[in-house]
Amino acid sequence: MKNNYAYGSLAAFLPLEPRLFPFDPAAIFGRQAPLEVEIGFGTGEYLVRMAAAAPEKNFLGFEQCARRVIKTLRKIHEARLTNVRVMRMDVVWALQYLLTARSLARVHCLFPCPWPKKHHARHRLFSTGFLRLVNNRLVDGAELYIVTDHAPYAAWIAENIPGSGFDLNTRIIPPTFDTKFERKWSAAGQSEFFEMALTQAAHQEFPQPGVYAMKTYFIDQADCLNVQLENVWGPLTIKFGEWLYDPRIRKAVVDAVVSEDDRAQHIWIVVIHTAKGWCVCPAGGTVVLPTEGAQKAIDLVAQAVRASAV
Repeated sequence: MKNNYAYGSLAAFLPLEPRLFPFDPAAIFGRQAPLEVEIGFGTGEYLVRMAAAAPEKNFLGFEQCARRVIKTLRKIHEARLTNVRVMRMDVVWALQYLLTARSLARVHCLFPCPWPKKHHARHRLFSTGFLRLVNNRLVDGAELYIVTDHAPYAAWIAENIPGSGFDLNTRIIPPTFDTKFERKWSAAGQSEFFEMALTQAAHQEFPQPGVYAMKTYFIDQADCLNVQLENVWGPLTIKFGEWLYDPRIRKAVVDAVVSEDDRAQHIWIVVIHTAKGWCVCPAGGTVVLPTEGAQKAIDLVAQAVRASAV
């Protein structure tokens, strides 16, 4: 029996860290080659087959489920592939902050979650705005390839094509990809799936958000028993959790939930006494997407620590 937590090798795993900004595929893969992306690679069957069938290309997959990432890493290791990397990251932020205009040769997405309930529709991925973002990241004339099992979702995607810069070709296809989810739907009796090939007709301009260096603060005086943090509400929302301070080791931590661009991330911020004063910075091991909101959360903690000594 296979150990579901055995990944074989971490060589194909890209942790989110400062060296990735800006994202340089040639440095990551050690060569210049067309780069293709899979959104939500699941347990990696399709991603691994693509990489094995096209060794002249590089492949980058995004998935948020840790167990699926582990299973995919095992498949990559067993196939001895060197032209594929995977990240555990929200693909919207990945496309916004990591990847740049005209950097992708193709984007694939098999069986995205259709969010079928009406009040969940806002979570659907392929809105006009997201399509414009994908369009911008594709090389001229390249393709976004989607397959869905859900007819209403296919219709919804088609409704979002106008204004995205894509031309759409659709067709009904039989089970083709032999992935976990396709096998699931096939076993349930579904024999028709909806293939959607979106070809870039007009390149869309899309602003590249700023990336921040995550400033570290050193503060001379502080009273960490008297720190008062204030939340921020609005398009940029920052909500602080409980302030935890241990006077024996002169160390405090606080959790900040940062919501911006309709996405959210949790950031642990540490305040610890050092020879240079009270240091305020992201906690060790914390994965932080270096956005304006993340930097603002650190700024607010530093301001509150500084004010505590007044």
